[in-house]
Amino acid sequence: MARVTLIDVAQHCGVSRATVSLVLNDSPLVATKTRDRVRQAMVELGYVYNRAAASLRTQHSDAIGVVLTNITNPYFAEFAAGLQDALTSSGTVPLLAVSGEDRALQHRLVKSLVERNVDGIVLVPAHGTQPGDLPDLVGTPLVLLARRLNGLDVDYVGAQNRDGGYAAAEHLYSHGCRRIAFVGGFTDSSARQERAGGVAEFLNDHGLTLNANHSVVCEPARPQAREAAMRLLTADPDADEPKVDGSDVDGIVCFSDVVAFGVLDAIADLGRTVGSDVRVIGFDDVHDAGLAPASLCSNEQRDRPSAR
Repeated sequence: MARVTLIDVAQHCGVSRATVSLVLNDSPLVATKTRDRVRQAMVELGYVYNRAAASLRTQHSDAIGVVLTNITNPYFAEFAAGLQDALTSSGTVPLLAVSGEDRALQHRLVKSLVERNVDGIVLVPAHGTQPGDLPDLVGTPLVLLARRLNGLDVDYVGAQNRDGGYAAAEHLYSHGCRRIAFVGGFTDSSARQERAGGVAEFLNDHGLTLNANHSVVCEPARPQAREAAMRLLTADPDADEPKVDGSDVDGIVCFSDVVAFGVLDAIADLGRTVGSDVRVIGFDDVHDAGLAPASLCSNEQRDRPSAR
């Protein structure tokens, strides 16, 4: 079936196309009876607003592109839900895409959003992204979330990572921890560098160090975090690659709550007790952190825009 147009609606109820357009824009210039008749005609004919055509006229799509790395991560899922609430209240909708940490896919997704004339893009850069990996944005505003890209002069929104890492180490220290480790995150992740840097700064301020062998890198996902924590907390002299004996670690700052869940799994598998044998603190304060069996302590992120 052919798409119903404004002209079809106008002919159906005996008014001009301009009048139908005014009704669509809620203009007070149209009499109430006429407005009701036009809206009834739209319902009867099955008229659907052509937003793409309107976008061409106004140069605004009333849509924001959002490209995340992993929607199964509760932090990003909660962010997407919150962003949608904020946008829809102002008449704008998010167009959500997931890169899965794939830079080539990320390029295609961002390019497709630009081609759809979105009013802006919020991007969590895929692991390893360089400024040159992104397509020409053709003037489309870009905001980075959670991960910075060195050499790219755009706005960034993220946590006060260094302060958060410092506060997490301080919290563990106040509970008697002196052999503190940091687990999770990619090596080149700005968020990891800043959070681990905050932990190291606190320890240095108190005459301690973040042992390089106790700063464990892993993908910020629960299974990988569990494996990383197992390597940290156990020693295997017969292994092909020597493993650091982290059995004396009494406090662990985790890159994120998802990583913390994996660390809690490892501690339970080793038959140790969280809170007495080792203390764990996460980062993000996702909803499920409060539901963890070990009552996971989590650093709450306070996101704020950063000046260029």
